[in-house]
Amino acid sequence: MNVLEFLQNQPAHILWLLAGLGFLGIAMLIADPTVFALGFAAIITAIAALTVHNTPGLLLIWGILSVSMAVVLRGLVPQESRDLKPATEARVSRVILPGGVGEVTYEGSYWTARCQISDMSIANGQVVHVVGRQGNTLIVLPSTFPDNGGMVDQIGSPNGLEDSNT
Repeated sequence: MNVLEFLQNQPAHILWLLAGLGFLGIAMLIADPTVFALGFAAIITAIAALTVHNTPGLLLIWGILSVSMAVVLRGLVPQESRDLKPATEARVSRVILPGGVGEVTYEGSYWTARCQISDMSIANGQVVHVVGRQGNTLIVLPSTFPDNGGMVDQIGSPNGLEDSNT
């Protein structure tokens, strides 16, 4: 007896149960809520198959349950939020001297800060970008850099962080 003949001789609720368990097994491997919804809907459809005996009705039950559970489960998956990301900018509240530390206001609190470029000072009131943290000291870069010609470049512009030897 081959697999196809075996499946043809099974009642509908057993086939729905096997399909549901198969989808749940796949969902465990790929961790996708949509596949989990397909499997769980198939198991509920297997229970419904005990009383509903027409195939189109069972497919309709499974389809409606699958789509609705997939929509609900997609909403439960954590999403990355911009509101939860830490701020990248701070304002200098006490001058950061070359090679030394100063103070910045970052996310509403005062932090000790050090410039990542050790031979640069950052004036009071200047906006800086937070690029790291060592213990309770923030590592910052000024948002503007004096250029050789007296011009100012913003971080992120093509010339903002280029090596002056090029």
